Amino acid sequence: MRVPWSTATKRATLLERFRADQRGGVALIIGLALPCLLGGVVAAVEYTSLKSRHAKLQLAADGAALIAARELTLINTEDARIVSVAKAAALSASASGKAQGAGTTAEAEVVNSRSGVRVNLQETVPTVMGRLLSLPTADLRVTATAKVSGGQKLCFLALDPDRAGALTLNNNARLTAETCAVHSNSKHECGIVNNTTGLLKAQRICSAGGISGSSGNYNPAPLTDCPAIADPLAGRARPSVGPCSQTNWQRSGGEHVLSPGVYCGGITVLGGARVRFQSGEYILTGGGLLVGANGSIEGDNVGFYLDGGATFNFGAQTTVSLSAPKTGPLAGLLFHGDPSANNPIFQINSNNARRLLGTIYLPAGQLRVDASNPVADQSDYTIIVARQVSLFSGPNLVLNSNYGGTDVPVPKGVGPIGSTVSLSQ
Repeated sequence: MRVPWSTATKRATLLERFRADQRGGVALIIGLALPCLLGGVVAAVEYTSLKSRHAKLQLAADGAALIAARELTLINTEDARIVSVAKAAALSASASGKAQGAGTTAEAEVVNSRSGVRVNLQETVPTVMGRLLSLPTADLRVTATAKVSGGQKLCFLALDPDRAGALTLNNNARLTAETCAVHSNSKHECGIVNNTTGLLKAQRICSAGGISGSSGNYNPAPLTDCPAIADPLAGRARPSVGPCSQTNWQRSGGEHVLSPGVYCGGITVLGGARVRFQSGEYILTGGGLLVGANGSIEGDNVGFYLDGGATFNFGAQTTVSLSAPKTGPLAGLLFHGDPSANNPIFQINSNNARRLLGTIYLPAGQLRVDASNPVADQSDYTIIVARQVSLFSGPNLVLNSNYGGTDVPVPKGVGPIGSTVSLSQ
């Protein structure tokens, strides 16, 4: 049946009104949902931005930790300097891309017995969504730790390649090197001997051969069959031996001041004499440095080259306080023995030789230490490189490695060697 025009028109009008009403409902829904939709977009963008910033801060902390840890492998570095380097590097690396109004702080510390550096980086970032939730800022925090491994601070090296007891501790003798390594090149099955009640305590103990003694004589347990270490100071130039400045210098009693020069016949201090060495180089030839009978010697930034068979011998009732030169051929070397000498013997029997700051280098000789009191314990650092070393009775030879506590340089090849730096997970 055909619908009259008027009825069709009415139906079309109703349909259009319905459509109009539907469009208005959609618009209303969209209008109501729009803030939420926009908020979600803003939140997503802001989250992505914060995540990206967090990653950049982590990279900055990682890089700063690596840079600062490398400072640990250098000579004469103090903890305060390492911390300063770490913080500066972290803040510098994090400056790029920093949001306006953001605040960044960095903290650092030397950890694990100076074998690593930890860096903490924190940044407070203004946020749009946070303001709506009464949290106008977001805190981003990252941490990175870099470690030094595979290397060591070498403070003792016995050079003899095959002698039994290249390092020997007798009776109650002690060798204490808690922050550095003790190494013997001797491939003998008893390259290190400690058979009685002595104690060898070091950060690391290594013998190219074997050891003698019980586990209680060592802390930690020694490593054996270690690769030999080539003489790290073999290339050091020797001071030239010129004409004599003094001949057969000897004093008994009184106070005396000596100047650098060539001392033919050596230097002998007896009878309570007190001698102060002025800074510089002392070359002893045809005789050594003998201190006995309550004699006393002292000097800052002094180095002794012992030519030919010249030695040193410090008696029990003596006082010895010396530090090595900062510059010149003997920089960092307190004593430099002649490598061509025929097995000279050097003795430290002094009960008051608490400060021996520098390196004692006796490539052809034997060092004997026999004292009742600690030896070298008041030195920022002491390094011994000798063909053979023997400790008798009850001395405690202390080898510190506080390289940052002094401006006396550590000779290249000893001190920190062979280190690698990596991030610690």
